Amino acid sequence: MLRLSRPCIFQPRCRSSAVRACWSVMDDDVAPVPTAFLSHASEDKPGFAEPLGRELASLGIRPWLDKWEIHPGDSLVRKLFDEGVAAVDAVIVVVSQYSAGKPWVRAELDAATVRRITENTRLIPIRLDGADMPVPLQMLVWHDAARTEEGIRLTARLIADTLHGRDARPAVAAPPEYTSAVCVPGLTAADSALLTLLAKEAIAANTLLYVPWPTVVARAAGQGLDEALATESLAVLEHRHYTTRQPLYAGGAVLAVELAPRGFRAVADAIVPGAEAARQRIIASLVNTPPDSITVVDDLAAMTATPPLFVLQFLRELEAKRHLTVMLGSGGSSRVAAISPALKRLLR
Repeated sequence: MLRLSRPCIFQPRCRSSAVRACWSVMDDDVAPVPTAFLSHASEDKPGFAEPLGRELASLGIRPWLDKWEIHPGDSLVRKLFDEGVAAVDAVIVVVSQYSAGKPWVRAELDAATVRRITENTRLIPIRLDGADMPVPLQMLVWHDAARTEEGIRLTARLIADTLHGRDARPAVAAPPEYTSAVCVPGLTAADSALLTLLAKEAIAANTLLYVPWPTVVARAAGQGLDEALATESLAVLEHRHYTTRQPLYAGGAVLAVELAPRGFRAVADAIVPGAEAARQRIIASLVNTPPDSITVVDDLAAMTATPPLFVLQFLRELEAKRHLTVMLGSGGSSRVAAISPALKRLLR
């Protein structure tokens, strides 16, 4: 919202800079402009301090330079210390071969050092000519500047970035897709993502015995998991007995991977929708209407709308617990026999 301020003559202790602009336009939505006091030796004014001030102004920094702020009849001490050093966001100290012996520069530095300690005013040293840095500034990071147009532009840009709070760090992108995969206890995000991809490809191939590795690598790359990291994760999965490598190509490249049943079980619930409900429906069907067909796996898969490989692996789990016997034949035939009376106790 824009509004006109009241004339300064009605304000009892108005600062002189405000007196010069009795009527001003203020914008409540605009952030305050940072101000910077340029402490320097007079010899450095025409060739460095003044051009630096103009460059800072072009970058959204209001420079406080004695040449522009102090007028005939002004109090030098009040201008420099009350309205200068004491009222700015930062003090830029230009250290050069000329400034070392200047009492005014030293006094401004002392005042700025006190303000830095007591009021967190930023103190930014700029060194010219490789001059010796005063002791109060030696604990700070300074910038070595050149007395050239490019050197002044670079110095102004560094100061402006600092006062505007510009973050020079590169923007952080969204994490790779593989990091959002299911997390398997004891495995990293990359390991878990690879195991998930292997299980998905196993479902597509309808077998755990031959999962094409090149296909898995290509899909992993699409999730930000490069081949080197995928190969490293595969070695970890082998070590944890989640997978077993198949014969290699002559060149030493992996041809296919055998996914161990425990590896499939570790991620099955994450990749098969309604996995637990499907298991319950399978158990209920086996208990209530024991199947007598030779395609029991396919029949149960159709009934539960789940992949046949998921059904077969669940039947294998039940078989390992002696709840039934699974028999597989040629041409994809399958039978279930010797269903245990205790199987119905698994229903919830």
